[in-house]
Amino acid sequence: MDKTESQTAALDPAPLSWTAPGATDTFAIYGLITLLLVVFLVIYLYAVFDRYAERKGEGSPLRTTIPTMLTVGLAYDLLPPLEGVSVLLPLSLIAAAVARDAVLWVNENRGR
Repeated sequence: MDKTESQTAALDPAPLSWTAPGATDTFAIYGLITLLLVVFLVIYLYAVFDRYAERKGEGSPLRTTIPTMLTVGLAYDLLPPLEGVSVLLPLSLIAAAVARDAVLWVNENRGR
């Protein structure tokens, strides 16, 4: 190795994202922690909105159906592989929510 090659190697430091084999990759760890915090924040904000919508829609005939539809939409947004799942799964969840709302509505009307 001549003098020029050793100087070039010394003048060109490795990028910050490069990690030597066997060393801890702190850049990836910080990225993973950030990703997990963002996912937690999205789910937390959705839960807050869901509680708010449930309180506001307490007298609504679709009080279970609307949050269920929002949950299905959030799941499809956060987990793109769900697009390969049969469309019957979200439709059955929504049908069950509509059925629950119908039962709640009938029971409320009987009590009056």
